[in-house]
Amino acid sequence: MTVKDKTKAFWDGQARSHGASDLATAPDHHYRTLEIKSILRVIDGIAKRETILDVGCGNGYSTVQIGKKFPEAVITGVDYSEPMISEANKAVIPNVEYFHGNVLSLSRNKNLRGQKFDIVLSTRCLINLATWEEQKAGIMEMLKMLLPDGRLILVENTEAGLKSLNILRAKLGLDPIKVRWHNKYLPQTEFNEFVNEACADNRFALEYVENIGNMYYIASRVIYAKLCKDQGIEPDYDSPINAIASELPSLGAYYACSPNFLFVLRNMDDLE
Repeated sequence: MTVKDKTKAFWDGQARSHGASDLATAPDHHYRTLEIKSILRVIDGIAKRETILDVGCGNGYSTVQIGKKFPEAVITGVDYSEPMISEANKAVIPNVEYFHGNVLSLSRNKNLRGQKFDIVLSTRCLINLATWEEQKAGIMEMLKMLLPDGRLILVENTEAGLKSLNILRAKLGLDPIKVRWHNKYLPQTEFNEFVNEACADNRFALEYVENIGNMYYIASRVIYAKLCKDQGIEPDYDSPINAIASELPSLGAYYACSPNFLFVLRNMDDLE
């Protein structure tokens, strides 16, 4: 079985094990809640949001919340895992629909052919691709799905963010957090070069960058983790410390110690 097949099998299993729960796509409920709040806030700041494509929607946990927050919008979710889409379809929301699809072939998907969207969203979808070249191809496919002046929202983990977090952990004698076997975090240098080239060509503009939950990661993955180590116990995602930390705001880019970044790219093609 190839890595690609193993990765798909993993997510198929997550859908069967966790159903509609947010645990199907992320083990940390408190961080997932914080992440979704950031996404909803950013979408709320975009003037035109009549149509939204959620790429890598999983079981639709966050897609449903987007649909409820913006009932005037038509939301389409796509995911590579058929069991995830089956779970997503169990929740009937009038303005939300789901299709099976691959981020690497969105523009050729029979259910999406000819469609363009005001907003295209990816939440930790690209990190499940095997190489930067595939990740770049996925970004280009998502850009193809944008209307002129549309926004691409990428919520993805980066190697640089994880490195910054692990530097803090090392100062307290904590082991580094490793990337899971089925993930490849975005390489920051290559991603920055890609964005800079596209901006220079006026294909799109980088409008906004947020290091989501950097204060949360300091509290949960550094301070709380250190307390657990000193007490000889394993950290618990459901710890009250994590619940409190999830209410803290993200700090500026200087404190970029969360692996998770949110990038907003504005489509400049066809704009006069």
